[in-house]
Amino acid sequence: MTRYLIRRLLSVLPTLVGVTMVIFMFLRLIPGDPAVAMLGEHAAKENVERIREQLGLNRPLFLDRDALAEGDLPQFINSQYLLYLGRLFRGDLGESIHRRLSINETLKERFPATAELALISITIGAVVGVVAGIVSAARRNSMIDTSTMLGSLAGVSMPIYWLGLMLIMLFAVGLKWLPAGGRLDPAIKLDTVTNFYVVDSLLTGNMAALTDSVKHLLLPAFDLATHPMSIIARMTRSSMLEVLQQDYIRTAHAKGLRERAVLFRHALKNA
Repeated sequence: MTRYLIRRLLSVLPTLVGVTMVIFMFLRLIPGDPAVAMLGEHAAKENVERIREQLGLNRPLFLDRDALAEGDLPQFINSQYLLYLGRLFRGDLGESIHRRLSINETLKERFPATAELALISITIGAVVGVVAGIVSAARRNSMIDTSTMLGSLAGVSMPIYWLGLMLIMLFAVGLKWLPAGGRLDPAIKLDTVTNFYVVDSLLTGNMAALTDSVKHLLLPAFDLATHPMSIIARMTRSSMLEVLQQDYIRTAHAKGLRERAVLFRHALKNA
């Protein structure tokens, strides 16, 4: 088993190196000079060169052949790619050109908002999708079943960015029920503990912040949940219909069990 794992890990290394090289080349193919983007088009040439040196942009892309011919090994391996690879292995993602802040710090700052939105979206998608699939299977060929399947088909087909714009136009701009963006109303003060606003609101007992943060999450969470929710609904319906044809389900009905007990206690567990 150990040898197998070692072989698998070693076989992954060429793939990882290839992926890093492709990413590196794509980054270098982007038009423009990062040093000029940081300092502006009218920056002094010496300042641009200084930034290029700090970023390692004055080094060769991969290996310096002239340095190899001269026998200068340190200069030979002193390339942009190896610098990029070394920083990547150390977990150093560099510095944002626009914000002039560490990308690691930026990710750390934005991660709670992303994770909170993702968790709520997954929860909505799973719960609503499973319930919709169960109801659709239990009411097969009914209006509810047809509506649910048409809705799930639309949910799978619609691009989430277009649906997001439509939701904003309807609920934020038109009806003004929900905010169009942000995480919390600036007028509401919240003492952050984890930077997960819903969790922090519960921990501090700030119900106003809890209500407002949930309102800010509803539109993007529902938008992101639409696609997985539609897939889960269709999969659940298909599995439930197959299970509902089994003999033990007929036996459960024959024993006089209620429909809800048959669906949730017997069918859903095996779907």
